[in-house]
Amino acid sequence: MTPALARLEIPPQPAFLEPTVGFVLAFAARFARGESEQSELKTAVSAVLEMVIDNNAGGGVPVAVEVGETAGKLRVSVINHGAPILLRGGRTGIHSRHYAKFHEASRHADSVTFENSGRQGQAVVLELRLGAVAAAMSLLAKPAPQAPAIPEDEVITVRGLAPGEEDALSRLFYLVYGYDYVNEFVYYPEKIKDMLEAGDLLSIVAARPNGRLVGHVALVRRNREPAVYEAAMGAVDPAVKSRGLFGQLFGKAMEVVRSTPMQYCLCDCVTNHAFSQRHVAKFGGTELALYAGCQSRETQARLERLGLGKDPESMLRYSLLVSVIPRVPRPFGAGVVLPESIGERFGFLLEPLGLAWSPAPRFQSLPAAGSFKTSTQRAQSAALFDLSEPGQEAVEDIVEEWRELLREGFEYAAVEVPLDAPGLGPLYDILSGGGFFASGFVPYRCGAPAVSEVPPVPAGRTSLRPARLGFRFQALGPTKVAFDDIKVATDHGKRLLAAVRKDYEANGLL
Repeated sequence: MTPALARLEIPPQPAFLEPTVGFVLAFAARFARGESEQSELKTAVSAVLEMVIDNNAGGGVPVAVEVGETAGKLRVSVINHGAPILLRGGRTGIHSRHYAKFHEASRHADSVTFENSGRQGQAVVLELRLGAVAAAMSLLAKPAPQAPAIPEDEVITVRGLAPGEEDALSRLFYLVYGYDYVNEFVYYPEKIKDMLEAGDLLSIVAARPNGRLVGHVALVRRNREPAVYEAAMGAVDPAVKSRGLFGQLFGKAMEVVRSTPMQYCLCDCVTNHAFSQRHVAKFGGTELALYAGCQSRETQARLERLGLGKDPESMLRYSLLVSVIPRVPRPFGAGVVLPESIGERFGFLLEPLGLAWSPAPRFQSLPAAGSFKTSTQRAQSAALFDLSEPGQEAVEDIVEEWRELLREGFEYAAVEVPLDAPGLGPLYDILSGGGFFASGFVPYRCGAPAVSEVPPVPAGRTSLRPARLGFRFQALGPTKVAFDDIKVATDHGKRLLAAVRKDYEANGLL
């Protein structure tokens, strides 16, 4: 299937039909289509979506919609991951409704076809001509029109997001990222509003005198007990580049960190530039892990879009540098036990957190069974294995499942395991044999403690219970990670990069 330029996933519920059709129409509007053409597209897409949603009524499997342009045609793929849609011989009952919707779409599109993707389900694909191929391709090749530069002397105010500005925030993310931002909820103002009201999102914005938002940084609550927040959702309108606006936003966010009870603040920085890393280090951040090649470049703001230069052509996937800013002494406790294979190479990462490591018994073994959960991010071609209970069978199953995902086109996988679980040494040996290499330490499940019964914490204080720490392994498919082009701002981070790269060259090369 042709890679989509825009993708959306929705629950199979009628309430999502109208906004999804609007999503497709907004993409198609880039090609200067007339009202009648847009009306035809609306009818065709509505019919296909109604068919797929009706087929999966009451189910929980999301429906994906991909929109792209190829060879002068608009291509809309509605991907059904739920129960198969049966048209052949379906002239009565529910099949009859599907048959009618399919032919309704066919009357309003140049072609409507079914594509069987095996385990990936089915795709109902609509194609509509956009006119001359050269004209369409030249339109795509042109850079997006830039907003007029904002006068240098214009006063920009950094403040909290005001009620009713959720729509304006979604617009800012569209201006900076298009529809490609990694966290899809930013395109749903109502979801932003719900998170704000629940206290799960603390938004700091930069606003012009006319009220237009031109910058944003947020603290997203990742865990309630102990309280953990992540500094995330950074966006600055390219029209105000080179004015130090991100630094002002991040500084304001750190003021909120200092006034909000929390165990620590989690930060991850894309490594195609080191700008944000310097700000994290300035406020006491220390690097713990490097997710090498974990994200598709389609879901990240490239340097040219941000007005900061151009990413190297060799950077096919983007990497994340993960840091924490402690807000209590020793947020992860005073000591951990590590196998020498990990402690000698990566133990230095724990020193800034006041954590000492001691060697695990040399002949420690893995339990026989174990358990894990798999989650996937198809937009990133990535999978995460949460190995909550390490065991020989579970680890072998993870290696085998990763091989299956590779055949399906996945390009990145990670395994996260709590440090307080037994058998980390033999686990490392098995994963290394399966092509996995070290990433570093991670707050396991955002630091949630190992026990479920947590005593209440007085208002205005954070838990004294240490957060849980884990280790992350990672693997890459047949794609290139440009280690030479990964930007790291601190000596501590450079040492981490060198350790991860050495482990990759020893274990992770396909």
